[in-house]
Amino acid sequence: MATLRERITAPAHLEPPMPVGGLTFRAGSRQDLGAVHAVAVAAAAVDDPHAHPSTADFERTLSTEGLDVERDTLVGVDDEGHVQAYGIVIDVPSRVTAARAVLDGAVHPVLRGRGIGRRVFAWQVGRARQRLAALDVDVPATIEIGVPEGAPSLRLAARFGFEPTRNWIDMEAVLDGAAGGSTDAVPALPDGFVVRAATADDIEPLRIAKNDAFRDHWGSQPMVESDWRGFLTAAKSRLDLSRVVLDADGAIAAFAIVEVDPDGFAARGRSYGYVHWVGVVRGARGLGLAPIVTDAVLQAVRADGLSAAVLHVDAENPSGAGRIYERLGFVPGEVHVTASTPL
Repeated sequence: MATLRERITAPAHLEPPMPVGGLTFRAGSRQDLGAVHAVAVAAAAVDDPHAHPSTADFERTLSTEGLDVERDTLVGVDDEGHVQAYGIVIDVPSRVTAARAVLDGAVHPVLRGRGIGRRVFAWQVGRARQRLAALDVDVPATIEIGVPEGAPSLRLAARFGFEPTRNWIDMEAVLDGAAGGSTDAVPALPDGFVVRAATADDIEPLRIAKNDAFRDHWGSQPMVESDWRGFLTAAKSRLDLSRVVLDADGAIAAFAIVEVDPDGFAARGRSYGYVHWVGVVRGARGLGLAPIVTDAVLQAVRADGLSAAVLHVDAENPSGAGRIYERLGFVPGEVHVTASTPL
């Protein structure tokens, strides 16, 4: 194969889209973060009512290693200068086995149906091509979006050649009352292993463990140090509720990372902790550590006074993670879709 620079065609220059639907377009900036967040919240209320995008998520996105805010973001503003649409292109900085550009964007629901989304999406695809075409690496490349099943943006993406490639199931375990999974679902902790809360000293060892545990997971690439630290030091990160399993040598064998965003409680109708990652390093698989560490997190979340735990699982996860979670009391719900186009 040839490198991405050699095989991807990209626009030499990329101007903001022409005005449409009462909006003009310009490069985004960090000063737009609050307004962009407001558009995302309004869009989620229609497209994904159980979700509530957080400001921290956008801050983290704009801090992605290598992201150029002025060149990789676009906003659509009305005559009064208010942001009513946005698009962000995230060139995933780790490219060991594949290169990915992920698109995030939304149009305020009251302005939909005017062609704004098509203009923003076309710009995003052009910018994603530019980013990927600048790489001298010989790996597969894709442009991707992740949206709720049935969202209008999924139909829009299809017009640009994107096809669904993976489904992710929203799962929730209600922790108050009598709800819960079977105690038989949690095996005994192997001799010499210890479960404890994660700490700030675990951040880098956790990154190493995460990269090892997810090497064979679909679409996963190793996390770079700056991005991983950004995740685990964000305001909604809860290392005190996260759990690690240490082997007899004190190395991390399994982990479950928890985030809590009180601003999202109303959308889901209850307080909850979001379990962002559950992983077992390859050398410790087959010991039952996944249900052990997940159950430990459920106990921590319950003890913190939260009424549920939420996670997303790959519907085609070869490890059978979905079945493990169901035995622990998680109930499957809505489906989110990754749609992509290869380059």
